Amino acid sequence: MSDEAEVMEPEVEVNPMQTFVDDILTKNFAGAQTTFNDLLGAKLNDALDAEKVALANQVYNGADALEDDEEQLELNLDQEDEEEVEDGAEEYTPDTDEEETEVED
Repeated sequence: MSDEAEVMEPEVEVNPMQTFVDDILTKNFAGAQTTFNDLLGAKLNDALDAEKVALANQVYNGADALEDDEEQLELNLDQEDEEEVEDGAEEYTPDTDEEETEVED
């Protein structure tokens, strides 16, 4: 080992979105898939970590749950058959949209 200080080159920051786009443009779809999966995994982990923090804050600190984050759509499937069609609009049925086309030889 030498007493000389090793020169450390600064790491070049790689933008994963730019790598993803470059891989697609060069038709390197395997590389693009890997980059996409990494990006999606990072987003998912960030979202899970945020939910863990919010849940821990709610459980241990008694914080109220954010209603905006917990908004969910409620579906009333019983009334789906009773929906009325808007005035002037036709209800879709497979019989009304099928037209026979003749092929000329």
